Amino acid sequence: MSEQTAVITGGGQGMGRAIAHKFAKQGIHCILIARTEANLNAVVDEIKELGGTAEAVVLDVTDDAGVQAFGEQLGDKQVDILVNCAGDWLIDYMTDTTNDKLDHILNTNLRAPYIISRTLVPNLRKSENASIINIGSLVTAMSVPTVTAYTAAKVGLKGLSGSLAEELKPDRIRVVMISPGPADTPMRDDASPDIDKAILVQPETVADMVYAVVSLPRGITTSNFVLSSMLWE
Repeated sequence: MSEQTAVITGGGQGMGRAIAHKFAKQGIHCILIARTEANLNAVVDEIKELGGTAEAVVLDVTDDAGVQAFGEQLGDKQVDILVNCAGDWLIDYMTDTTNDKLDHILNTNLRAPYIISRTLVPNLRKSENASIINIGSLVTAMSVPTVTAYTAAKVGLKGLSGSLAEELKPDRIRVVMISPGPADTPMRDDASPDIDKAILVQPETVADMVYAVVSLPRGITTSNFVLSSMLWE
């Protein structure tokens, strides 16, 4: 899989960082998107130390104008892989969830992947074996209290993934949602600082699965699936 380009949102830490490392080791050029420049630059440096190539794009994925500008910057450049990994988390009862909090969670976890995917479809169509990978969550397979907004966004992303997969089937662009959970990421640390990390899915495991899916032969895909630890109860 040489001479390929991957765009990874949320590429400055956690699963996005692990996916970038995995891709870079396979000779895939990584375009990393995130809000925090220092995090992005650190990952770019790590990738260079691994012998790979990467570039940083400081961008809030919920900024429509910024996403449009990024698309214009790409121009007609071929993109082989898009990983929608950027996301945010909210633990709150519905009755305590303000409209602003709801909008933020929906915009970050659902609307942004929609807009970014739409923006990059022309670039992905130039690839001989393109993939869109949406990072979901275990909440798409089980019901959990106090995460109503987050669940609504991720279940919406699951529906988006399935529908878009059908739309892009004639182009042989696979669209798959991988739903890890719970995973050892900074977002999990914020949500559950005292959790035993031994029971969590490691970001590198998620990265391995993402790479396995994007490495499938042209015209071959798989269903959306959950990636979970058997130690989680």
